Amino acid sequence: MASLEGFIGKYRENLLISRGGLRKPLIFRFDEYALDTDGYILAKEGEPVPLEPQVFGLLQFLVQNRDRVVSKDDLIEHVWDGRIVSDAAITSAVNLARRAVDDDGKTQAVIKTFPRRGFRFVAAIAEDSNVVGAPAPVSSVDKPSIAVLPFENLSADPEQEYFSDGVAEDIISALSHMRQFFVVARNSSFFYKGQSPDIRKVAEELGARYVLEGSIRKAGNKVRISAQLIDGETGNHLWAQKYDRELEDIFAVQDEITLSVVGAIEPELTRSEIERARRKPANDLGAWELYQRGLWHYFRITKDDYEKAIELFSKAIELDPNFIYPHVGLAECYSWGMYYGFIEYDREYGRTLARRAVELAPEVAQAHVTLGFSHYHDKDHVAAIAEYNVAIQLNPSAAQTYGWLGFSQSLSGSPEDGLENLRLAIKLSPRDTLAAVFFSGMAITLIFLERHEESVEWAQKTLQHPHFPWQVRAHLTSALAHLGRDREAKSSLAGLLGFNPDISISAVKQMFATTDGPHRDHYLDGLRKAGLPEG
Repeated sequence: MASLEGFIGKYRENLLISRGGLRKPLIFRFDEYALDTDGYILAKEGEPVPLEPQVFGLLQFLVQNRDRVVSKDDLIEHVWDGRIVSDAAITSAVNLARRAVDDDGKTQAVIKTFPRRGFRFVAAIAEDSNVVGAPAPVSSVDKPSIAVLPFENLSADPEQEYFSDGVAEDIISALSHMRQFFVVARNSSFFYKGQSPDIRKVAEELGARYVLEGSIRKAGNKVRISAQLIDGETGNHLWAQKYDRELEDIFAVQDEITLSVVGAIEPELTRSEIERARRKPANDLGAWELYQRGLWHYFRITKDDYEKAIELFSKAIELDPNFIYPHVGLAECYSWGMYYGFIEYDREYGRTLARRAVELAPEVAQAHVTLGFSHYHDKDHVAAIAEYNVAIQLNPSAAQTYGWLGFSQSLSGSPEDGLENLRLAIKLSPRDTLAAVFFSGMAITLIFLERHEESVEWAQKTLQHPHFPWQVRAHLTSALAHLGRDREAKSSLAGLLGFNPDISISAVKQMFATTDGPHRDHYLDGLRKAGLPEG
């Protein structure tokens, strides 16, 4: 059993023992910037600049090889690990790196393009070994991985289910802010809700090294929370604790559980990383309860439940206007509700909600995702991709962020990159209740890449999901028509028209958020071959 005090003492002891042999990180300074290659941080005047890992890797490689022109082949080998990527993907990464250091393609004062040869870092560099930030994150392969299962509701009232779910969700969110962890997505771990599975089997299925499970008994103003951390390979209990508290202390209990879990898993984590996981999500417990009730309805994915979630999130905001998560929940309800056909999307209102969320908490990844999604609806994929990249920097474990990044990349002319990120989203959250949306994204992206057989497979897989989006019927119709499977294409088209008798080529063109003409035209040609009217 590991205590917080023991963890801090061990960390200090290890630091003192190893200090004599520690290699100080190398810092590259140019203009107002400092690039810490060990700490994996780009800072401007001491403030971190958000960068997605691949863009940071590109900038680092250019700086370390600033004595020569770096070819695209060099970048593919060292930054993309030899994977096949398009010229557009490389150009996009270079542009993002330039933007991060206040450079642009016209000025080229930091990163210069040499036509048909490559790129070179040309700003003046000074090197030193002063620390500018937090410890370097390890790769996702080396990170301790943890799945937080839904906490069992032991209260006499079954309607208190939202409360036990909310505690587990808050712990997932807190752990996700800690870069040394890979945290299994909420929707995958909540697949086991109401079951009594073998923990070793759960760990194997979710790819988790550790599993946290627990229970909650709420009676009046009292709450008892039990939590135990289990080694996923052996099934051994590493740590267990019970907390008897007054209800108003619930946030302190969540903090205490999170701190204890961190101390049990990784005794060498720094104190500053633990403090980052501590947060108070609301000043008013009533707002928090309303938010958790709203989430319960949100994840049921029905029209009535979305309307109820919107009502509850709105009430939570009325009680505590500065509580970030109801703003995010409300924005997501409108975004996903539009996607599923539950709600007519008000773009201006959705944009206002998302911007308010970012204003309230720019350090919360999901706020940037909602803002990115509002840009997605406006077909401004450059702005959407920028927000998704910020969100990934803040929370590298968030599956849905990679999924929406993949969508925007596919719809704006980079389907190869989009396919990679959609696959990653599915891999990160294999049992996600919203996975059908990203299955559907795979289907349309594969049409863009003219891999129609694979597109059919993904579209059919999507249709087997209980919450499939209606758009996948159009994807399946287009792919089947391109393959010459006319009878199946006509049958799929009938299903599409059964959902929306007014659907037409012009309606699809207006509805889809694509800005890439050639890929869009290829997709629409498939629908024409199947017999969809122009409208």
